[in-house]
Amino acid sequence: MSELPLVCVVGYGVAGRLHHRLLEGAGLRVCIVDPALTSAPAGSHRPVEHWTSVREVSAPVALWSLCTPTQSHVGTLAAVLERDPGARVILEKPACRAQDVPRLLDLLQLHPDARVVVMNQYQQAHALSLLDDLRRRHMPSHPVTAVRVAFSKDRRADMEAGRFVDRDHGVFGYEWPHMLAVASRLLPPDTFRDYIEQPVQEVRGTVHHDYFVTSARERATVDGGVELELYSSVVGDPPGHPDVPDWTRDFGHATGGRRRLAQIKAGPALFTAEMDPVALLNGDPLPVNTHRLTAQLPSGRQEILVNDSPMGNALRTAVAQLLGDQPLPPVDLRPVHRISALAGHFGRGYITAAAGHLSGGAA
Repeated sequence: MSELPLVCVVGYGVAGRLHHRLLEGAGLRVCIVDPALTSAPAGSHRPVEHWTSVREVSAPVALWSLCTPTQSHVGTLAAVLERDPGARVILEKPACRAQDVPRLLDLLQLHPDARVVVMNQYQQAHALSLLDDLRRRHMPSHPVTAVRVAFSKDRRADMEAGRFVDRDHGVFGYEWPHMLAVASRLLPPDTFRDYIEQPVQEVRGTVHHDYFVTSARERATVDGGVELELYSSVVGDPPGHPDVPDWTRDFGHATGGRRRLAQIKAGPALFTAEMDPVALLNGDPLPVNTHRLTAQLPSGRQEILVNDSPMGNALRTAVAQLLGDQPLPPVDLRPVHRISALAGHFGRGYITAAAGHLSGGAA
């Protein structure tokens, strides 16, 4: 058992606990750093050592998994690299805030032996590959004319309790990096690059005096005339709200008001992935990591259920990359710049009216 690689999970919130479970399930030993953790977590299959800071860690760590709040990512990475200049690090998305990019790049330049991978589970979602396969099979001669992504969750209770609060980016700091990953999987590489490296074309949203942007909808026409639409909300999808896209209304919500949709339009057909969590029409949830793919064709509607763990896929891939000796691609900071640019459209000086409740007001 002692020969198994040891992964240190830094930050033991929702993401940290999920990393712990999946990494342990993959056969790795796990230890934890979190100043709020006063005792070893329950439910682990193996003894779990824990500390309150990176500097206190006394065990030999093979991998680090940084699941702290976004604003502390770079500071936590600096502490890890001070301890081990050649550390192997999994960094949760988004990699950092835009204002932290210079320090992050300095750290990476000063520690050339370090290996860093930014987690983004939907880059490894097999269900998205299958969705595009459906499109190619049924509409082989029709180009993609639209890609739409909508991820929403009612996070009001969490935010009011002080959890999952991103006051730097608002809604753009939660699911938007995931949605960018989905778009990168469904658009041709050149088309996605045309989108993410160009200025924001159109974005509207809802703002709140404390939680910043709570819902937003971005539209762009990208290379080849493809229409791209991204929508997200951290307050659920209020009925009749102007930001909620019409195309999402045909698809239900799962537990907690969650909905994660990706859609491709090609010719007369629509191909939609409802990503976990997914519910039946009566509200009963499908098993964890079950995704529903729907093809709306001129000849009728087809549905396929797919079992796939994007987070598990992404963690296994990251571990293999970090423990291997092949060169890693540079850390992709384009999503950081994109969400910062989107949030910049709702800067405090830009907002002319702020609502007193989490439902917010339009901007």
